[in-house]
Amino acid sequence: MFKRLFATRKHPFVPGLNRREKVEIDISGSRLTMLLPPHSDSEGFRREDPLRKINLHDPDMFYTDSESPEWQQSGNAHYKGGLANRHWEFYGPPWRSRPYGFIAFGIGVIREDALPDGMSCFNPAHLEQVIDRALYFDTGGPTQPAMPKEVGPFNWSLHRQSGATGIYCESHRDFSNHTSEPEPYEHASHCCTLILPLEHRYSVSISFRYFGYGPANYSLTNMNALRDSVLDSLTLELGPSARTQLTEAKKKWPEARASEHREPIAWNYPKWRDGNYSNGESDIVILKPGSPPPQFTP
Repeated sequence: MFKRLFATRKHPFVPGLNRREKVEIDISGSRLTMLLPPHSDSEGFRREDPLRKINLHDPDMFYTDSESPEWQQSGNAHYKGGLANRHWEFYGPPWRSRPYGFIAFGIGVIREDALPDGMSCFNPAHLEQVIDRALYFDTGGPTQPAMPKEVGPFNWSLHRQSGATGIYCESHRDFSNHTSEPEPYEHASHCCTLILPLEHRYSVSISFRYFGYGPANYSLTNMNALRDSVLDSLTLELGPSARTQLTEAKKKWPEARASEHREPIAWNYPKWRDGNYSNGESDIVILKPGSPPPQFTP
């Protein structure tokens, strides 16, 4: 309570920050382990308990975007409901009942159906291409023109787990075409994601979406510190089948590397208008296409 009493924007209070839960998830024989602060949400979002075990190869547990318009289809499938989700709120003193901001955290699994035959998430160069396409199809990218634009990757870095290469990167709000100065909190609205390979066609994403506050430098300093503490606790121990696939990939592509550094991608966004339901149109009608999705190169 004393920590909350003296909380400020520079030094906010995060409930249960030192009372973390060890989360272990068996993903078809591979084991993901993390230490997570407890869930907090002043608006009552009820988090589900993290899953203890999932079967990557159960097709009924994945959903696709096949019902979306063709130009919005990534071709991949996502595990229904994700593996874990939480909010972590950043509070001021007790007389301020609302939090300054929060992080929406989630663990998801993607089946990379769009990855051509003969390519693998265990090849770092191929995983880099998977991430480029994810940036294209994700919220704020060219296939979501009605949402605030986001640009990335920023702070690109390689993370090695169990002998495999994963990739961390961020998307930031794009203010390049704004005619007025954004609000301070908008500069603290980032999406941070670590992608780790699970099998040739499967990856796990650990994501932190920041709903920050002003001043942005205070918000980002505190949210980055919480993110780093979670990622520092992460281990992914590959199971027997995954280790066999990793060995196959290393033998097939012994010199494969991902980029050590990346510059943000300058997408061209489509020109569009709102669709007219009464005329049978979809939500978004494209008037002039933008950048096409990145193509895979074996």
